[in-house]
Formats: sequence, structure tokens, C-alpha cells
Amino acid sequence: MASIRSLIPLAIVASASASQLSTSYNVSDPTTACEILKHTYPNITYLPDDAGYTDENQVSWDSAGWLGPACVFAPTCATTLSFAVKTLVNTSTYFSMRGGGHMPISDAANINSTGVLISSTNLNTLKLSENKETMSIGPGPRWGDVFNYLEFTNKTVIGGRLAPVGVPGLLLGGGISWYSVKHGLASSGGKIKAYEAVLADGTIATVTANSSYSDLYWALGGGGNSFALITRFDLQTFPSITPLLADAHYGSSNATRGAYLATVLNMALHNDQDLAATTIPVARWGPNSTAPSYESTLFYNGTVAPTSGPLAEFIHGNITGLKALNGTSTMRPISLSQYSRAMRSAFSTGGQSYGLRQKFRVVSIKATAEALNIVHDTYFDSLAASGLANKVPHFFSGLAFNVVNRNMAEQSAGLPQNVPLEPAFWVEEAVTWGSDGVYDQEVEEWVKSVNVEIEKKLEEVDGLNRYIYLNDADKGQKVFESYGSESVEKLKAVREKYDPTRVFTDLMPGGWKVDFAET
Repeated sequence: MASIRSLIPLAIVASASASQLSTSYNVSDPTTACEILKHTYPNITYLPDDAGYTDENQVSWDSAGWLGPACVFAPTCATTLSFAVKTLVNTSTYFSMRGGGHMPISDAANINSTGVLISSTNLNTLKLSENKETMSIGPGPRWGDVFNYLEFTNKTVIGGRLAPVGVPGLLLGGGISWYSVKHGLASSGGKIKAYEAVLADGTIATVTANSSYSDLYWALGGGGNSFALITRFDLQTFPSITPLLADAHYGSSNATRGAYLATVLNMALHNDQDLAATTIPVARWGPNSTAPSYESTLFYNGTVAPTSGPLAEFIHGNITGLKALNGTSTMRPISLSQYSRAMRSAFSTGGQSYGLRQKFRVVSIKATAEALNIVHDTYFDSLAASGLANKVPHFFSGLAFNVVNRNMAEQSAGLPQNVPLEPAFWVEEAVTWGSDGVYDQEVEEWVKSVNVEIEKKLEEVDGLNRYIYLNDADKGQKVFESYGSESVEKLKAVREKYDPTRVFTDLMPGGWKVDFAET
């Protein structure tokens, strides 16, 4: 490793504009960058033998993402992050930046020993403005932290539904919220008032819809990590009451299937009747399953649970005949903070999902009975035939039917995603299995094969919805292509304008890159 003294000039050089560099990087060993960062910021730079390194490396929910970077840098503000970006560019060093680490793609939020991991741990701003109209949030907190902070303020923000999900990944991919059926995706409609961003040349910019960075503001609403690194999100707040919640269970039988899917479909087609209501329906499969188990988290932004309408069917099943077990559909007032605390432990060290392999894939379908049945039946029939649940340690899988009503699609207009204006389901396929790597390839191959079958059947009945939701997508899915060619060309132009040297494309290789989208 080079001596500290010999590296000091490089730290000075790091203040040079990245725009002066060649767009063709001769990527170097990360040792030099790690030495500079360690010398300049010794208390927030972690080498592999330092206390704190292992914790930072193992934040990612998917254990396949515990890649072992050459070092970890945990900036405390935009200025220290800017220094890091300049250093990494001027030393031609690969890097990654991690928010919450919830995306189950190994290199989306970490990097191996060929590069440097930038951690958001210390970028942990949580601050409500004096007039309570805006909340500033760093990329370090999870949504559970956000709702804990807001618990007694009578305010909320349009953010994530699950406590362990990180703030930046959700917002930069669009973001589904408990309130999305009414307000659209979290990044839509001006709900993000401003981004504090570090650009590829180290510039610290305040990005708003009405500033000289208005094109960048548009791109950040769904363009992922191709444009800038975000150190603060300023979110619009909304009046809040304690919502009603329930985790309803409906049993595991083929007899339940029809009523459950009919109730799920009814939610997408008719939920515009009551925009305070939403749900996360999930069908699960585990060891010794002979049929999926049917569940749904029920949410109502009101004080009295509805007695009619789509959500009421999940509670009472008066029309579809769906009946919850043991009163589990009874809705009770639970703050989002309380709900988050109950969930967070499962994802923490020692929790039931900690240290396992995780995988998502999304299949977007039109809200029709035919399309819904195809996805459900093809997935679970194939899973049963594969025998994976009884063969692979710690195996569980499920389908989460993310409900998209027409109002949600309409309220999401103006984003790069161009969400189709039709009721839909963005079905998240989730797979969990043991972390020793023995069965990784077998699980991967099964996921690919079942989706070839699902998509073929859906194409035959015109059942596919064009849009692919970035935050639930699997590596290799054509996320940006689903936005439409006009949007992709505009995103590429924004990338070229703000990152002409392709720092966040070539030196930060993880995640989806707009430049690689086919048009």
C-alpha cells in the first residue's frame, strides 16, 4: 500500500473538476482512494480490519450483497461526500453508494474488493420545518425511522410502507406508499420539494422543479442512480391521523383461492370509490405447502373501518365470501411508527430474515381476472412442481399484488415512468432461501423459467401492463425501456448534461443505468 505522504497531493488533486477528465476510465486499484479517504477522514473511513467495517458491509438485506469492499466511507454531509466523489473520480476507482440496502440485487448497494462503498449511515437528517410543511430527510434513515420521528406531530409524508426500506432507493424509483392510491407515487406531483445532490464533478446542488436544475429534478423522480448522489430529500408533509390497520389471514386452501383473487381484483377496479383505503395482498408458499396461504395487510386512513366497498370485502367478505381467520381482519388504530417497530426486528441482526438470500422480480399486469389467474396459478403450480420449498433450507416465496387503481396512475403523471392510465397490479415475486450459496443457481434458474412461462401466457391474452416498477425489479429486467422511448431519450440527455464523464454509469456500476436502456 502506498505511503500516506505520497498520497497527499492526490487529495489536493481531488478538488479538480471531474468534467476535465476523460470519459474512458482506466480503473485503478482502490488502495489509493482508500488511503486518501482514511488520511483525510480517519473516523468515517473503515478498512477491513477496522471496527465498524463488518456492520457496514452487512447492512444489505440480501446476504449475497455482503461483498466486502476495499473500504467503506461514511460521509457526514454533502461536503464530505463531494470530497469522496472527487477522490474516486480522480483515482479512477469503482464505487457504490448504499441507502437502506433493501434492494435484493447484490451490487445495487455494495461493491466487492475492487471498489469503495459509500455508506449513508451518517447522512441521517430527520428534521421538520418550523411551519411543519416540509420534512428534511437524509438517505441514511429507513422509513421506520421517519415515522418514529413524526409520531406525535400530526404530520406524515408520502413514503415507504415497510419499516426496513431505505429512503433514497424508494424515492428515486418512484415509491409506493400507503397513500399512493390517493396521491400517486411518492416522487410525483411535487411531493419532493427539493433534493440536495452531489453531482459528478463534486458540485453540491439544490435541485427543485423551478430551478435551473428542473430537468434533473424530473429525472430524479424515477431515474434511479444515474444522475447524482442525494444527501437530503425535502418532502411535503400532510395532515395525519392514526390510521386503522390489520394483518388479515384467510387460510391455505384451494377453496379460498377464488374468493381471495376476486377480492383482490375488486380492489384494483373499484378502489377509486374510497381513496382512504388500500391493502397489500400476499399469497405465500413455504415448506410442506400444498396450497398458498392467503394474507393481506389492510390500511384505512380514517377512524371508522368501511362497511362497504372494496376494503370491506377484505374485512367481511359479504359479496365475495372471503373470510378471515380468528378475527384477524378486525382493524385497529395503529400509528405507522408502532407498525414499523413491530416489523423492524425481523430484518435486523438475529431476525428471521437476516442473513438469508433474497430476490425480487416484478410482473406488471392489467387488472383482469384472466391475467391475475395466470400469474397466480402458473407461479404456484411451477413452485409446487419444482420441490424447492422442501429441498432448499429456509425457503419461502410469495406474490405481493401491489394494487394500482386508476387514480394512482393519474396522480403519478409527469414522471419519467409514464405509468399507464389503467387499473393494474405490479406483482412482486419474492423469494427467500438459505445463505450458503449452494442453491443460488437453482433458484435463479427456476425464477427465470417460470417467468418465461408467465409472460408468454400473458402476451397471448394481452394481459401485460407496460410499466416495470424499478424498486421491485430483478436484475436484467428492462426497467427504463418500459418508460417509453421518448422518456428514455430525455433521461439520457439529462445524464449527458450533468454527468458527461459517465461517473455514475461507469465508475458506479451497480443498479439500473439509463445509458444502457435500448430505444
